[in-house]
Amino acid sequence: MNDMAWCCGFPGEPSQLREVRRRVGTLLENCPIRDDVISCMVELAANAITHTKSFGGVFTVGIWLLRARARIAVKDAGGPGEPVVRPSCQEEMAEGGRGLAIVAALSARLGVAGDERGRVVWADLTWGVGDPARPGQPSSAPSWMSVCGECWGFGTETAHAPSSAAILASGVCCG
Repeated sequence: MNDMAWCCGFPGEPSQLREVRRRVGTLLENCPIRDDVISCMVELAANAITHTKSFGGVFTVGIWLLRARARIAVKDAGGPGEPVVRPSCQEEMAEGGRGLAIVAALSARLGVAGDERGRVVWADLTWGVGDPARPGQPSSAPSWMSVCGECWGFGTETAHAPSSAAILASGVCCG
């Protein structure tokens, strides 16, 4: 799997989840954790559409790969509540509310940055030797990359996102 950085904006409509799934699946055709990444990305995108002002607006997804690590992120238009991983025993018969718990279980780390004006929810997934212990633990500080507003402009696919190697070297999205 080659290193890569990719981000793309989508209309905030439930029908776009199919397109997110298709594009991420195509990009990660040879990734050993492709299905986990797709599941997590679609869940975060669904949350952006369902729980934020991105419904009817836009949201942006991003993927950064380096060696045996993947960071995925979804930037939304914000909303009144902050994303929370609910305990599995809470409201066992509820139709919703399990999405972030699934993302946390599949990822090494999970975090959120931002406020009611806009948020980025991200997850780090790994594969191969030396995988961090699971399940993922919510965190407010990214482990190997942070994201910034400049790299998360709304619109279509962008090449502004830096290379994965540059992200790791600098510790920040835009260096």
